Amino acid sequence: MKKLLASFLIIFLFSTNTVFSEQKIAFIDMDKVISTSKAGSSILKQLTDLNKKNLKFLNEEEKKFKEKETKLISQKNIISENDFKNKVNELKSEINNYNQNRNKMLSDFNKLKIDNTNNLLKLINPILVKFSNDKEIAIILQKKDLVVAKTQLDITDEVIKIVNSEVKEFKINE
Repeated sequence: MKKLLASFLIIFLFSTNTVFSEQKIAFIDMDKVISTSKAGSSILKQLTDLNKKNLKFLNEEEKKFKEKETKLISQKNIISENDFKNKVNELKSEINNYNQNRNKMLSDFNKLKIDNTNNLLKLINPILVKFSNDKEIAIILQKKDLVVAKTQLDITDEVIKIVNSEVKEFKINE
């Protein structure tokens, strides 16, 4: 009797081990959403244009300093030693100011890029929440955090379509 009860219990435990998951999980490639959606590509284009403008300005300033340096070197034998040292110190001071301004410009640009990307993500987040509620998705993961997943769980393209229809235009805030 004990053997029959023990075998029945073992069979019962092994047969009831099947689990049916009702929670849906999906993943999204946020980098792709940002780079290919209309709003995201608009931000990237605006930032690229601003960066080109900044680089052009910086390159022009560097050319001016090189011209000043060349001119100063050519005057080395013509002007007095004190005047030459004073002009060299002035040029060094101007270059230091330029370097500080350049560093500030670069950090301001990086901050602008991060802030505007975060603002876009704040606009995309409610879209993801609504999408997950409509499709009854319990968890949406970022693609970059996954090791392996079925491609059927990728909702990136669907979300891009929704973002394109709901977020028409995005201007960067300078």
